[in-house]
Amino acid sequence: MKFKYIFIFLIPFLCFNCELSLEEYNTDPTRPTDVGLNLILPEAIASAAYNEGGNQARVAGIVMQQFEGIDAQQLQYTTYVLGENTFDNYWRTGLYIGVLKSCKIMVEKAAEEDRNYYSGVAKIIMAQQLGLGTAYFGDMPWTQAFQGNDNIQPSYDSQESLYAEVFKLLDEAIAHLGQTDGIADYIGGDLIYENSDGAGQPDLWIKTAHGLKARFYLHLSKKDPANFAKAATSVGMSYANAAEQSNLTFDDTDSGNWSLAAFSSERGGTLGIDESFVALMESDPRGAVIMDGSSIDGFWTKNDATVPLIGFTELMFIKAECEAQAGSDPSSSLASAIYSNYETLGVMPDSASVAATADIAGLTTSDQTNAILSEAYKAYFGYNFHETWSNWRRTGFPALTPKTGGSNGSNPSGAIPQRWLYPSSESSTNSANVEAAKASQGGALLDAKLWVFQ
Repeated sequence: MKFKYIFIFLIPFLCFNCELSLEEYNTDPTRPTDVGLNLILPEAIASAAYNEGGNQARVAGIVMQQFEGIDAQQLQYTTYVLGENTFDNYWRTGLYIGVLKSCKIMVEKAAEEDRNYYSGVAKIIMAQQLGLGTAYFGDMPWTQAFQGNDNIQPSYDSQESLYAEVFKLLDEAIAHLGQTDGIADYIGGDLIYENSDGAGQPDLWIKTAHGLKARFYLHLSKKDPANFAKAATSVGMSYANAAEQSNLTFDDTDSGNWSLAAFSSERGGTLGIDESFVALMESDPRGAVIMDGSSIDGFWTKNDATVPLIGFTELMFIKAECEAQAGSDPSSSLASAIYSNYETLGVMPDSASVAATADIAGLTTSDQTNAILSEAYKAYFGYNFHETWSNWRRTGFPALTPKTGGSNGSNPSGAIPQRWLYPSSESSTNSANVEAAKASQGGALLDAKLWVFQ
């Protein structure tokens, strides 16, 4: 009975306060309704770096014959059994609901607060993730994405337009960062470039943007060879050395560790090193550092791995390839790329051996490219599988033979896969647009080349 009287007693107060909505009454004061830019930025950075070692990247390592499945799904992936459910988690939580959504929120919030530092960094991360996403899948939702309930079935943008968006984002980021000194509108959260004085470093993020432009110009080089010159120009505007690159160091804990380390700890027994890669690295002093025999345990499975969004080593390989295409001697740049990788791994290089390996001045352009990308194939192991795969899809280097038994309904030719299938989550919720995207890309099976690499 007491509850009845209490309710009657409260009626006047409820009526008196009727200008408040039920939603406002139901607001939990212990749950924040807004998150500061200084909290969104570290989440976006960490998510982007975590994706570098995620399932989509590990499987790229498998199809590039650096990893080899021993058990469970990894065994199927080795023979190109890659169904529509393989990359569901990456597409949904790693990419769209994950880092891309965080970056979109950060761009909008930074515009409201007039904080160019955060607009610039968010657009760089967004461009990096979008560029990798389209290099995995081809056409993807973008123009109509992130509209929530207003549009739960977004159409797919062409890969050509997505690459254009990547460069647009990077150019906008450079402009934003050119308008800040890293102090006035920086309020924390930059896990990569915050300096010892607690300030941001927009100049280094600008260099990162130019480095990413070089990567994605290289992706487009098969569409137009003029992109080699653009890539070379971008390299020249990026990092002067490895100390400037965009590194994130993960925590040495089971809750804050690097994604490849987490996989090694939880399911490492299902994945090993491909025997051909073991043989390739057998006489290379880096081999013993990056793998333990045929086990994946090594430098890149440490909890507290340091992972770049893009690194100096990659830029030197890009520079070397561009020089080869321009008819100039790429030997010095190739040597710098190899030395840089040795230094990353903490291995003392044999200077004479590296110089001999990098001396490719007398070779044809094709043979120079093969030599450069064969060295990148070794150097990118562990953290840059997506660029190894992109290099191979662009050029066919290094030469690889498809695995026996790789022919199936999703990969009818049995060839080394050229792309990933659209995930089942999209097929079940956005089927009409998925089917339209498949039709515009020749069916979009695993062996169908992406527009960018045709």
